[in-house]
This record gives sequence, C-alpha cells and structure tokens, in this order.
Amino acid sequence: MKTSIVCHIIAGFLDSGKSSFIKQLISYKPSHEKWAVLVNESGRNQYGKDFCRHNQVFIKEVYGGCLCCSAGMPFRVALNNLIKEVNPDRIFIEPAGAGHLKNIQHLLQSQFYLPVLTLKSCICLLSYKQLNDQKYSQNEGYLSLIKQADILCIKADKNEDEDEVSAKKMAREYAKPLYLLKGNADDFSFIEQN
Repeated sequence: MKTSIVCHIIAGFLDSGKSSFIKQLISYKPSHEKWAVLVNESGRNQYGKDFCRHNQVFIKEVYGGCLCCSAGMPFRVALNNLIKEVNPDRIFIEPAGAGHLKNIQHLLQSQFYLPVLTLKSCICLLSYKQLNDQKYSQNEGYLSLIKQADILCIKADKNEDEDEVSAKKMAREYAKPLYLLKGNADDFSFIEQN
C-alpha cells in the first residue's frame, strides 16, 4: 500500500456535472499512475468501464443509499477494497447530490485513514441553471453542500457575465473561494494545488 494516496471529494447537487468533471480530469491522468473513482450510485453520466480499465482507472460504485450518511459501512468497505486491491495513486469520491460532506471528510481524516490518504480541498460544483432557479438556490440540501465545501467551482457558460455574477454572489454569501472551470488541463492543475 502507498504511504499517501491523494484523495479528492467532488460534490455537487444532482446534474451539476460531477461525473463529467471527473471524466475530464481522468483525461489528464499520467500514464504511469492508477486512479480510482468511488461513486455513489452513478446516474445518467456513467463512466466508460472499458476506457477506464484500459487506462488504469478503477470505478467502484456504492449502492444502497447515500454513502455519506454516517459514512456508512458500504462506503468504508468499498474504500478499503480500493485501497487494498487497486493501490491507486489518486482517488476521486463522488457522493450523491444531497451528500453530507462533513461525514465523509471526518471519516477520511480519522486516525485510520490519516496515514494512508492525503485529503485535498472538498470541491462543490455549481450549475448556472441551478443557481438561477429558486427551486435549487433556496433548497436547504443544495445550500448545505455549498456550506460544507471548501471551494466552489462552476463551468464557464454561454451567458458568462450574467451567470458569473450569480456564482460570485453565492461564493461571497458563504465566504467560499470560487474557481471558474476552464475545461482544460488548468482544471487539473487547480485541484492539484488545492
């Protein structure tokens, strides 16, 4: 087992683009590294298992509800199996859209995982569509994800100026740094530094 596996939590509400973002990051994986993704019941945007297997990216799905509720046993078993069987250089954790990030962070920073994992900043992806829809922007679960994240990220969109204002307002309101995703290798450099 490696002495330190880099670990990222990529959170966001349903349809915020978590899987798409992780797939983008996978495209920048150095060929000599093994990466793993621990995903909570992948939705419509599933990972291409053949592509991943061929490129030393290992996908583990956790079924049976929210993986972060009390950082349940299925999550721990899946994480432990990834560490033991795959021995990855990097792990991405993609919780369900309404995840309790603090539970996951608490577990990953516990005495058991501290010698094994280096937890990077918890990233919450925002969606312009959701930011501008009161059904989301006033939803307690949505706002809870934002409160629990370390950094907010949003993908550049066609209505860039207007949408960027909404994202910046949300970031200011919750005193969170905001990073505008570029859709290129700069995004990987960003998560490496944070």
